[in-house]
Amino acid sequence: MLLLLSDLTYYFTIYYTHRYNLERERHPDFWFRLNCKNYVDRTRQAVADFIGAELDNIVIVDNATTAINAVIKSYPFKSGDAILDTTLTYGSIHRLCGDFTSRLRSDVERVKLELYFPLDEETIIKKYEEVFQKHPNIKVAVIDHITSPSAILMPIKRLTELCHKNGALAIIDGAHAIGQLPLNMKELKADIYTSNLHKWAFAPRGAAFLWFGSDHADWVRPPNTSWEIGKSLDLQFIDQGTRDHVPSIAALHGLEFIKAIGGMEKIVKYTSDLAEQAKEYFIKELDLKPLAIPPSLESPNLKLIKLPKFKNYPCTEEGFTALMKAMFAGSNVFGILVLIDGDIYLRYSIQVYNDFDDVKAIVELFREFIRNNI
Repeated sequence: MLLLLSDLTYYFTIYYTHRYNLERERHPDFWFRLNCKNYVDRTRQAVADFIGAELDNIVIVDNATTAINAVIKSYPFKSGDAILDTTLTYGSIHRLCGDFTSRLRSDVERVKLELYFPLDEETIIKKYEEVFQKHPNIKVAVIDHITSPSAILMPIKRLTELCHKNGALAIIDGAHAIGQLPLNMKELKADIYTSNLHKWAFAPRGAAFLWFGSDHADWVRPPNTSWEIGKSLDLQFIDQGTRDHVPSIAALHGLEFIKAIGGMEKIVKYTSDLAEQAKEYFIKELDLKPLAIPPSLESPNLKLIKLPKFKNYPCTEEGFTALMKAMFAGSNVFGILVLIDGDIYLRYSIQVYNDFDDVKAIVELFREFIRNNI
């Protein structure tokens, strides 16, 4: 059955992307001028229903990075304001904050909060409280819902409340969230939220949503000045030059697929249980240690396991890149290796089409590699 699910998700993506691509190429003008917007709006409505939001507060973008760039670059900062990110912020957004405050708006301060392991929820909250007290000029805080690549489930509700208490907007980068975590924008009460539909929601790559609170609709703008400037944001965001809307349109069917195979609760129960079993198996069979965080900060489907020191692969960016190639080249197994606080970790992910045999396969690969390289 699990193999069938793997095949099904693959052919599902191929089928819908091919169907829409064929329709577009048969009559491109009809597609771009008449049909495309209607299709995208169907996805917007499906996303709105899925995350407890209103249609007018959602636009479709290519990815979460595009969404955060659009928000940061259109926010009406005043001279002397500050933007907050952390050492756990996703790499491209981390660099965005530095680039924005050094090149585009040098009159805006960039504050970087340092978060290091071991880590727990109260430490995170305390660190944020301290940085807000030290920098009362912070007007925007970019917070990952699930950090990437470190896979920390951040206490988003508490951090959002803390942002608002200190007069800052909470901009949530939920790239890995939809399809992995239950989302409800009304309950979360963030100012901005974005998530990739192509991570865990079975959409083709290049599909994400950007949600904005109604109070912010007057300043949020797309990355490119649109033909539709001055009109509704959904029109401005869809008209970003000639681009491929098919992933965004096919994302509708990814959300339908989630419902068809049992819904979020059933899916995440299976994947999170298997991810936990995998962690225990890594510990038992290979004597490896998980990331130093409590269970409350662990994401459901993503986990980290610390690898031993390898004699020919130093704990540097070049070292873990070479290690990743050496470990997985020529195999049908792949895992993401990440460098955290001077150690190399495996970040593994579990989806509905995985089973325990997949876990055994990577453990055997690791067992042999460790035996030959320690």
